[in-house]
Amino acid sequence: MKEIISSPLLLILVVIGLVYIVGFSLVYLKKAYSRCREMGISKEELKSVIKSSVVFSIVPSLSIVVGLFALISVLGVVWSWWRLSVIGSLSYESLIASSVTSAIGYASPAEMLENATGREFGVVMILMSIGMLSGFFVLIPFGKKLSMSVNKTKEASTWKYVLSGTFMLCLFAVYVPVLLFGDTIQAAVMITGLVIAVALGILASKSPKLRWLSEFVMAFSMIGGMISAILWTQLFS
Repeated sequence: MKEIISSPLLLILVVIGLVYIVGFSLVYLKKAYSRCREMGISKEELKSVIKSSVVFSIVPSLSIVVGLFALISVLGVVWSWWRLSVIGSLSYESLIASSVTSAIGYASPAEMLENATGREFGVVMILMSIGMLSGFFVLIPFGKKLSMSVNKTKEASTWKYVLSGTFMLCLFAVYVPVLLFGDTIQAAVMITGLVIAVALGILASKSPKLRWLSEFVMAFSMIGGMISAILWTQLFS
């Protein structure tokens, strides 16, 4: 496994994929910019939007960087970089890594990293890649019809919130029990992040001057949770 995750071939394949994604994004940025100009939006307004978008993307992306360092200890640099740069998420990747670790008989992801064979790591790669694509397989044939059917009714605005809320509850039902009952330190970190997120949400809603915090709730709560992990490890270890 360690030979594969540090191999030049995997690095080359990941770089090719990332270059494609960046090129794809730039093409559509140009298309969007041109369309805005056709609609009469001034260059000054567009520059202002682009600048604000860049600024408000930096801090939330810190949570991804923190997640990258956490995932590196399990999957190595290259594969972690690929998963969190394109379509993966730290919670999904960590859950898959932990599940596969238990299924193939290792005590921890760190032990798997040291001792797993290439075949076993191939199982991890397939599950992470194919499992995450299942949503796209549903959206390709049905996504447009579902979107249009929701927008047709007068109750569309209400149903949008109901559907999104149901989706989030399903995610909580899957991940929260794993985090809350799997390990004491893990549960303490999750609760710490939750408290930080709620506190920031209250501050952002109560004070107009602090409304900008709503853009960074995920980043700050994740960073706070990661820092608290040091304290919880000392207390419970």
